[in-house]
Amino acid sequence: MNTNNETTADNAPKAAAPKDADSVKGRLLQFMHVKNISQATLTRQLEVSGAYINAIRKSIPEEKVRRLCELYPDLNRDWLLFGDGEMLLEARKRTTDAYEVPLLPVEAFAGSLQHWSHGVTSADCEKVLISVPGVELAIRLSGDSMEPELHDGSILFIKRINSRTFIPWGNPMVIDTENGVLVKALFPIPDDAVCVEARSFNPNYPPIQIPMDSIYGLYRVLAVTKHYATM
Repeated sequence: MNTNNETTADNAPKAAAPKDADSVKGRLLQFMHVKNISQATLTRQLEVSGAYINAIRKSIPEEKVRRLCELYPDLNRDWLLFGDGEMLLEARKRTTDAYEVPLLPVEAFAGSLQHWSHGVTSADCEKVLISVPGVELAIRLSGDSMEPELHDGSILFIKRINSRTFIPWGNPMVIDTENGVLVKALFPIPDDAVCVEARSFNPNYPPIQIPMDSIYGLYRVLAVTKHYATM
């Protein structure tokens, strides 16, 4: 049994710890350091230029604050803006509270769609240990279209979301469709209520349009690891 459970929420190199935590910019950099989020990742998620974070002076526009809180629900808004309270709304690093989730016996294809059979039950799955709250399932990633953030062979720890109320646009998700399972970042298509656009992080892969009615489920990626424990 392999019990190396080294889990991260972002595979980019960790930034140096910020020295100034008395400003919005400093607290944002501190949060990024703790969560291991690169500036390239965050600016892409916020759909701003690469120099945006370095250019922050006093505060952040409300629309960007809302987007940050949507992307990272554990971020304490009052702490970010005013320094009040704790950085995280709930503890995320609880290494002593590991629990089991099913590792699906299929691969999420980071490339083109691939077919797989439905009807998988928990009894069909080996179990994976995880200490990140909220994880429901685990699945192995296959392919390089989500490089450099998600690597071939990694284990994705995921949670199903209610796509009728909120879709975390621009974030990597596991997408279960009638044609197969894949990992992409979803984006809305202007003036199109029927399809969404699935994009790779690797520029060598073109975007794919997916009809919403062909999607069985959307799963948010809560953590990624290359080393995991099975039971």
